[in-house]
Amino acid sequence: MEPSADFMDRKGIRVYLKTQNIPTIGPVLDTYQAEMAKIAGELAAKMIYATVNFSVTEVRPLVDTGQEWEKSL
Repeated sequence: MEPSADFMDRKGIRVYLKTQNIPTIGPVLDTYQAEMAKIAGELAAKMIYATVNFSVTEVRPLVDTGQEWEKSL
């Protein structure tokens, strides 16, 4: 979202997602945990239980009043 003094002038979108899969074991999770360990440490990496993959099903404006919301992208 891009803030504005007037609420109706704010730019932004709502994104609707559909879960594709939630791996709790396997190479995708292992790779993510390894990268997280480099950034945030081993303890933080061990706290990650799963990764989630989504597909975008719809993109809509924050406030749908007929404005040309595509300009928010």
